[in-house]
Amino acid sequence: MTKELPELTKAEWLIMKRCWRAGQCTARQVYEKAAKERDWQYQTVKTMLDRLVQKGYVTVDKIGPICLYKPAISQAKAAARAFDNFVGTVLDGTVAPLFAHLAKGRKLSQEELASLRKLVEEQEEDGA
Repeated sequence: MTKELPELTKAEWLIMKRCWRAGQCTARQVYEKAAKERDWQYQTVKTMLDRLVQKGYVTVDKIGPICLYKPAISQAKAAARAFDNFVGTVLDGTVAPLFAHLAKGRKLSQEELASLRKLVEEQEEDGA
């Protein structure tokens, strides 16, 4: 995608997660899943899906009276974009405070530690 996508709200993230899990879905399918977590009306879900189409996160195909919604961006890309925005906006572009917070918040597994070591080593190699 060449255009900059606007940020997602918490409610839109919930809707997007349903779309990513399903691959393609109707507003009714999203409503049935989301209604278990939120006290939303069907029209609220439909409005949010239409807003996500306008924002460029979802595409819609009309088949008769049915609208089939499909993610236009992968969950990994959306998460990376949100993370980059958070780091730039909240952390002034530095990720060290985030890693420190995550490390203090819970005990890291050996696998997570190994992954972090590998990332640090790769960064050191690239910087050398």
